[in-house]
Amino acid sequence: MFQGLAAGWRGLRHMLTQSHVYIWASVLWFLLTLPIITAPLSWAGICRMSYMALRQPSPRLDDFWDGFKAHWKGGLALGILGLLLVIVNLVNLMGYSRSINLQTSILRIIWIMTLASWFGIQLYAFPLLNAMEKPTLYGAYRNAVVMIFLNPLFSLGVGVIALLVIIASVIIPVAIVLISGAALASIGNAAVQDRLVAAGIQKGITRPEPEAATTFDEIYL
Repeated sequence: MFQGLAAGWRGLRHMLTQSHVYIWASVLWFLLTLPIITAPLSWAGICRMSYMALRQPSPRLDDFWDGFKAHWKGGLALGILGLLLVIVNLVNLMGYSRSINLQTSILRIIWIMTLASWFGIQLYAFPLLNAMEKPTLYGAYRNAVVMIFLNPLFSLGVGVIALLVIIASVIIPVAIVLISGAALASIGNAAVQDRLVAAGIQKGITRPEPEAATTFDEIYL
């Protein structure tokens, strides 16, 4: 669990050191998430930018758009699936909120765990998609489930850091627009990178030092 906490914190710290670009990416992520069904596309975009930022001197918004466009057909299908899943589970939870019998309590736990698992898988799936030699959404989601299954305590630690970001965003709503998307994407990428290195699938990354930016385009684009 402590390894997961450390990996999550590394991702969050990386985002904070590059916040000037990540803020713009988070705003894009927020706006493109509002239509709901495009949420997977915006998440793919910001995960791609975060993935590349770990390997480049500084993040660039071009990487966001590359990720956004790369799997748009599958992403839209995922958006519809995710919307249906959330609606069904939330309706069930609200419809049986006053019921206190054992059967309903068990179902309520299942519905909550389904929602938590769905959102938890997203944290790994798109960072894994970028790390795959032959990226497919099916393969990324399958690998995300396997990674969580093989690293439950690690994933719990990562989840704690992600939950802190979500809580902070609820307390300070403007954070949802400015940093939440980038923070969660950086946490997911750092966690996936940690596990791939630990498994010997990838080597550790030494990110080049950023060059001094002198123009608006160099800083923000």
